[in-house]
Amino acid sequence: MKKQLITLLVLLGVFSSCETFLSEKPSKNLVVPQSLDDFQALLDARLRGMNTSPFYGLLSSDDVYLGPGAINRLQPHQLAAYFWEEEFHLPGEFDPNWSRIYQKIFYANVVLDGLVDYSPGSAGEQERKDELEAAAKFYRAFGHFEILTLFAPQYLPDVGEQLGIPLRTSSDVNIRTDRSTLEEAYQLVLQDLEEALEALPAIASIPTRPSQWAVHALLSRVYMTRQEYVNAMEHAEKALVIRDKLMDFNENDLSLPYSFEIFNPEVIFYSEMITNRYATNRETYINPDLVELYEQGDLRVPLFFRVARVDSLYNMRGHYSGDFYPFGGLAVDEVWLDFAESSFRVGEIEKARMALNTLRENRISVSEYLPFEGSDQELFQQILLERRKELVFRGVRWLDLKRLNTESELALTLNRRFNMSEAVLPPNDPRYVIPIPPDEIDLNPMVQNPR
Repeated sequence: MKKQLITLLVLLGVFSSCETFLSEKPSKNLVVPQSLDDFQALLDARLRGMNTSPFYGLLSSDDVYLGPGAINRLQPHQLAAYFWEEEFHLPGEFDPNWSRIYQKIFYANVVLDGLVDYSPGSAGEQERKDELEAAAKFYRAFGHFEILTLFAPQYLPDVGEQLGIPLRTSSDVNIRTDRSTLEEAYQLVLQDLEEALEALPAIASIPTRPSQWAVHALLSRVYMTRQEYVNAMEHAEKALVIRDKLMDFNENDLSLPYSFEIFNPEVIFYSEMITNRYATNRETYINPDLVELYEQGDLRVPLFFRVARVDSLYNMRGHYSGDFYPFGGLAVDEVWLDFAESSFRVGEIEKARMALNTLRENRISVSEYLPFEGSDQELFQQILLERRKELVFRGVRWLDLKRLNTESELALTLNRRFNMSEAVLPPNDPRYVIPIPPDEIDLNPMVQNPR
């Protein structure tokens, strides 16, 4: 194996307490992956972040309303995210949304670097090596994309060079990495995903592992974020060809403490958000304005929400994680909504209408359901409304706010009017971009995001 690789590889706890990622040097107590089982074990390290997603998109969105008890338990960077504060990190404050996602990228690069010099002993080993390489590229792409959605601005094709993020394509942490352009970052994400497609199985044996299904679903999300709707429609459709089954909420048990199983049939790729005590706090509520959007007979209300101890408020119980962790992965319902919106935007109106009605038929009670038959413009507004109601508490709302704010007729001003300390976030405000942790900039000088 490469000398570089041997000096870098991992005891899985190497980064569990570090305050920065790109500057951190690994422990001298190293375990060097040598077999394909070793590489698979690295990619399966769910408890070390391979199936972990950041929480800023949830905490900063208009999905959530925090009562005083939950607010008092927030760490400074969480409080800043929730109230969109200009001053964000305290000196030396650990930010898992940056460090743990770059940790995922690091492990993916460890596998990719290690596989370069691995010599398969059979055709079966070659096939497995190719699949592991493809899986590592998926994880690296997902990690870079997650960092992009939080620590970089909304992609605007007609604007000049926009600042991106540090791109990590090597496991050598001694390599200093400045910020790329936004376009360079997206091109690496897209390249990794396209290269991952061929060698992955159509559907993974367990949803914590990548698959072609997951690659197409993630490509659909990436292209939706870039507002390239022809490509988003293409990949959403390819994902749905592999498997398009939605749960019929008429058949779900409303009496369970958590409404869905951990690997329910809609889960394409499993990931859960980094959580803190706010995730289980009884004063973490659904935004009351959002609750009012659901119509009579909408089964998402009893399945997603539980009546809180405070009159007229609701807590979230319908995570696709199967418990209290907010779901941060990829699921069939999001793909159907990607397909609906992107189809409408490229002029495939009947496809958009079919997709919308497919989702609604599985979400509205049989006694109340009627196919949507409004005008084209009403159809578009209904698609956006269903997206708002369906993808609650997944972090996707933050991506949607950033891209829809570029269209004046869809732009929204957010506020925390239910809190004692009111805060306002206008469309396209610089506070839609999270500051890079200052310790990272101290050790790896780069341009900070304006706030």
